[in-house]
Amino acid sequence: MELVRWKNYSVYFFDLDDGSDYVGDFINTLYKTDNVTAGRILNLFIKRLAEGKGVTQECYDQHLRGIVSSEIFEYRDKSTLLQKQIRIYFGAHRPTKTIVFVSAGFKGSKAEQKRAIDTAKKRYKRYISRL
Repeated sequence: MELVRWKNYSVYFFDLDDGSDYVGDFINTLYKTDNVTAGRILNLFIKRLAEGKGVTQECYDQHLRGIVSSEIFEYRDKSTLLQKQIRIYFGAHRPTKTIVFVSAGFKGSKAEQKRAIDTAKKRYKRYISRL
């Protein structure tokens, strides 16, 4: 498996410092209802990034896509047990080599998806403004 993105980056969960944990809370909740899918997301994606191993070509091709005209990326997965699509949004801040997880949830309508992407962009911009 070839590494294609974000090797040796650190991981940051947005707003942990104020008690919010948008992605972590979602994964914890998902783990209670579908531990297989939550485990796959943690092992395939989040754990690899946290250990600085990067994302493999296989994971990138199958689960990730960039959001047009922004620095936000979308991780896609599916809970077969819950029959729901999962979306995790994050930014890759290249100057500090940091992956910033900003939002996670189940896929909704087109309007809900647009709001989720807009929220992810705002949170990522807020993270950058703190630097």
